[in-house]
Order: sequence, then C-alpha cells, then structure tokens
Amino acid sequence: MDPLTLGIVVLAAMLVVVLLGLPVGYALLGAGTIGYAMLAGPSQALTQVGLALWDNGTNFLFIAVPLFILMGQLIFHAGLAEDIFSLAQRALRRLPGGLGVSTVLASAGFGAVTGSSVAAVATMGNIAVPQMIKRGYSDKLSTATVASAATLAIIIPPSVPLVIYGVWSETSIGSLFIAGIVPGLVLMSAFVATVILQRRQYAAATRAEPAAADKPLSAHAVGLVSVVVIFVIVIGGIYAGVFTPTEASGVGVLSVLVIALVSRRLGLAMMRDALKETIRTSAAIFLILTGGIILSRFLVQTRLTDAVVGLVSDLDASPQVILLALALVYLLLGAIMDTFGMLILTLPLVLPITVALGYDPIWTGIYLTILMEIAMLTPPIGLNVFVLERATGVPASRIFAGVWPFVAASLAVVVLLVFFPQLATWLPQTMR
Repeated sequence: MDPLTLGIVVLAAMLVVVLLGLPVGYALLGAGTIGYAMLAGPSQALTQVGLALWDNGTNFLFIAVPLFILMGQLIFHAGLAEDIFSLAQRALRRLPGGLGVSTVLASAGFGAVTGSSVAAVATMGNIAVPQMIKRGYSDKLSTATVASAATLAIIIPPSVPLVIYGVWSETSIGSLFIAGIVPGLVLMSAFVATVILQRRQYAAATRAEPAAADKPLSAHAVGLVSVVVIFVIVIGGIYAGVFTPTEASGVGVLSVLVIALVSRRLGLAMMRDALKETIRTSAAIFLILTGGIILSRFLVQTRLTDAVVGLVSDLDASPQVILLALALVYLLLGAIMDTFGMLILTLPLVLPITVALGYDPIWTGIYLTILMEIAMLTPPIGLNVFVLERATGVPASRIFAGVWPFVAASLAVVVLLVFFPQLATWLPQTMR
C-alpha cells in the first residue's frame, strides 16, 4: 500500500471508531501510532509517541491550559458569576427581553475570566434558567439562551481552545487572545439580538421584568469588580507585553485566589473539587493533543496533507466559497466528535489550506473557534446541551429545538469573518 492510500485508510478507520463511541483522544493516539508502525515500523512509531509526550510535557506554553482551567473552576466554585448575573438583571430589567439579555452578558463576563464553556453553561444553567422560566420564558428559550451564550467563553479571552490551537500551530497565544475580543463582542451582540427577537414569540414573557433580588447592589459588586480586575490584569498584561500568556495564567489564578479568600467565598472542599476537575480536564486535553500531534506527523509523512492542499488550490472557486464549504464540513464533524478532538484532527489539513488561501494563522484560530462553538450546540453530541440537561432537567430535545436561531446567528458571524477577516486581525496588529 502506497503512503497516500495508507493515510486515507487510517484516517477513515479512525472516523469509524469515533462513530462507534471510542473517545477521540484514544482514537487519535491509536490511529497515529498504528499508521506510523505500518509506514515506518514499530520502533519508529514508539519513538514518535515518546517524542510527542516529551514535547507536550515539557512545553512551557502548555502550562497555561491547566492554569486557565483552574482559574475558571475557582471562579465557578466561588460563586462570582451569580453576582454578575444579578447586576446585569437589575440594569436591564426595563429592556424587552432584559432577563435573557442579562444571561448573555453575564455568560460573556463569566467566560472572560474562565475560558471554559462547560463551566459557564453549568453555572449559568443553575442561576439563570430557573429565573427565566419563573418570569414567563419558555424552557426552550431559557435553556437555548444559556447553552448558546455559554459558548462565548471559548472566544472571549482567555480561551482554552485558543491556547491549544496556539501550542499546536506555534502561533502567538497572546495575539490569538487579543484577536478574539472583537469577534467575541460581535457574536455577543448577535446573541443579544437573537434573544430580543425570540422573546417576541412568547406572549407570557412580554410583561416588564420585575426587579431583581432584594439584596443591595453592594452585595453583588464583588463578582463584577473581580471579573473586571482579573480581565484587565490578564488580557491587559498580555496586550501591553508585561507578561506572556503562560505567566498571565499564573497571575490570573493568584488573583482569583486572593479575591475568593479575602471575600471568604472559597473553602477547602471547594478548592479540592476545583483541583480534581482541573486535573481531569487537563489530562483529557493532553491526551487529545498528544494523539493529534502523532497523527498529524503521520499524515505529513504520507503526503496526504500536501495532496489535500493541492486539491483545494486547484478548485475553481473563490477563497470565501472554499472557507464556507469548510464550515459545513465542521458542522458535520461536530455531529460525531467532541470539539477538542475535531480541532486537533482537522488542523493538519485545514491550517495549510487557509494559509494557502492567504489567511493569517491568527484568523484561522478565531474562525475554527467559532465553528467549535457551533458544534457545542448542534446534535447529536452538542456538549453544552447535555451539560445543561443534567443541570436543569430540561430534555435535550427541547434545548436542541431552541438553539437553531443562535446557530444561525453564529453562522452569520462566520460569514462576516470570512468576508471581513480584519475583524480578527486588526487588533493583534496594533501589538506589533
């Protein structure tokens, strides 16, 4: 079997086992190792596994992943997101759909200091969904708003997927973080508009929003001030060149710890839970990243990457049409695998294509991250939907039925990004 055919067979076999339910990390690692063994012998395959493990395990940039995850877990357990939601609810209660808009803004604020969509959806699901249903919103609209708004956490910096992308593609993580700000704000605005338009469909929710809880505003100020301070320290420090993204992650964790301990919101039990979840999530990401690196090196050896790039380059279509077609491919892939696996699996093929089409690798990172957001909402996997189902008890079928307007809004932002790439590249250029 020639190398190119072997690459196609191994890639197809890997997709089959993923469809059968094998975790993506194991599928990537197995496919890359077996493929290398068939191509260059077992000893070479084991050497590549050892090199990938060593490269990832000693990569200074990768330290940012568990630290940003820990920062999000500490904020989650300290209850700072509830403060943001309560303040937003009070400020927007006179706006049509104010409670739904508050949910979007609070999710964006929470995501701005966590980088974890799962943490955001679990937190806001417990806080916002009961309030929205109580005020007359349908369970479909309430849960769809939370599930969709939580995806903002992986585009508004700091973002764990952008760290993974930066490590793999050797792209500046600081520039990726800054690049996510404008598209993140555009996407947040699109979700706000979607909430307001959706709300008109529910007569029971058209009455004015009542005032929020009786607690004084000062009781909720800790969460808002904390988010602003942490965001300014982490992102402002990266933008100004004061410290690297890895150093920023450590500073962020320390800032959250100080705020949580001073405000007496974090006990030993909460700290233990945060550390456990951080270890579990980081280990899963490490496995996926290692497996993806081995598979990508194997595909390069088979020249499959070059063949795909050449095929796309020979197409009689504009770069924009090709990128929109790639977006549809990602929607299909999102139906059969988790977001990190989808990202690492496709990067060896997609990144060379976008570069050949004239797009900056920083832009590619933002483009792929928004497509990952959409994959977290669409069936049958839709990770955010199933996390929210466990948190609220609302059936996944009801949530899936309500997310499509938000998916449409996200796709509109993708189209905007394809035709106006400056949305992602303008701000990072001011750092240079």
